[in-house]
Amino acid sequence: MTLDADAYGYALGVLKGPLDERRGEGLIRLMAVFEKVLPAIDDEYATKYYTHVRDMAVLAAEVETLREK
Repeated sequence: MTLDADAYGYALGVLKGPLDERRGEGLIRLMAVFEKVLPAIDDEYATKYYTHVRDMAVLAAEVETLREK
């Protein structure tokens, strides 16, 4: 699993329309992985990059949540 590719894939999926249940759960799991991995990254550039990627995943989840209402 590559965090950035997975995040981009989920974000692209959200842009195309609602995620199915399996992909929605995958997006939630991905955000949890980011919360575990980000503190362990020791490189300033990588931390900044993956923080932006995580933020994109969070925004995708927010769009998906709003879509469900």
